[in-house]
This record gives sequence, structure tokens and C-alpha cells, in this order.
Amino acid sequence: MDETELIAAARLGNEDAFAELYRQHIRYVRAIGRSILRKNDLDDMCQDTFLRAFTRLHTFDVSLRFRPWITRIAINRCLLILRQGRQASNGDSHLVQMDAEMTDEAFDRFVFASADSQLEGVSARLDLDRLLQMLKPTERQVLEMAYLEGAPYMEIATVLGVPLTTVRAKIHASKIKLRNKCDEK
Repeated sequence: MDETELIAAARLGNEDAFAELYRQHIRYVRAIGRSILRKNDLDDMCQDTFLRAFTRLHTFDVSLRFRPWITRIAINRCLLILRQGRQASNGDSHLVQMDAEMTDEAFDRFVFASADSQLEGVSARLDLDRLLQMLKPTERQVLEMAYLEGAPYMEIATVLGVPLTTVRAKIHASKIKLRNKCDEK
């Protein structure tokens, strides 16, 4: 069954069809989670993403591709986990007792020195999708398989039906193209 047929069957309650959608996209969703959350709550995020997708499959526009839709759900789940983690850490009191004689320098050191380490770099990682859209479909596919899905080069060559050297060349050329696009900005 192709993706459209799987989605139609899953909408009708066919659990095997949804299980196949899960098998096709779990590595990709885990890669998204790893890039945003690192190792924190990765399994929970994946489970929540697919549960949300399954319960909201009726809202999916079948004229669109499934991967961007599941990507948006996964990113939203990651951001929710980060927000919840930040709120939980804000609940722990690390307050510094301040007195009237505290210097401006000490005040700045205590008040303005904190950074939200959980959200650092999220915007850059979210720009990845926008960057990948600048590539041709085959270039994007090779990079997604190699870096987001973690597929070995040999597996990519087999799936695409091309020699291993072609896969290496496409990855190299695509990375250069992305680097040049970033330098333009």
C-alpha cells in the first residue's frame, strides 16, 4: 500500500495501516526528537507524537504529504516538553538574597546571568527544515536518510538504486550547497 492508502485505511480504524505508518516514520520522528531534546524524554515524545497523530488523523489533509504533518506534531511535542522542563526548573528556588547595598555589578551577575540551556539552539535546529526545502528533492532525501534517519550510506545506495560513490558525492555536494546558502544569509 502506498502512503495515501495507508492513511485512508488508518482513518477507518485499521491498526495495521497505522502500524505501518509508524514503522515508516519512527526513525525520522526520533531523529527530530534527538536534535531538539537531545536524550531527554525521547521515548515519551515519540509515543505522544504518534498518539496525537493517530487521534487526529481525521484532520490530516490527504492532498498533502504525511511527513511534514508528523514533523510539525513532533516539533510541537518537543517544544512542549522543553517548556514543561523549564517551568519545572523555575519552580526550584535558586533565589539569591539581595540586600540594599548590593552593587550593580553583583546585581547584574545574579539577575542577568541565567540562560535557558534547554532552549539554546532550538531556533537553529528548527531552521533545518527550511534549509532542506532549498535543496532538490533527491538532495534532500539523501541528507534526510543519512542524518535525520541515521541510515548507513550503503543502505541509502540500495534504497535509491545508485552506487555508493554517488551517495557520498550527493551528500558532499548537498552539504556544500547548504553551507553556501547559509553563508549568503
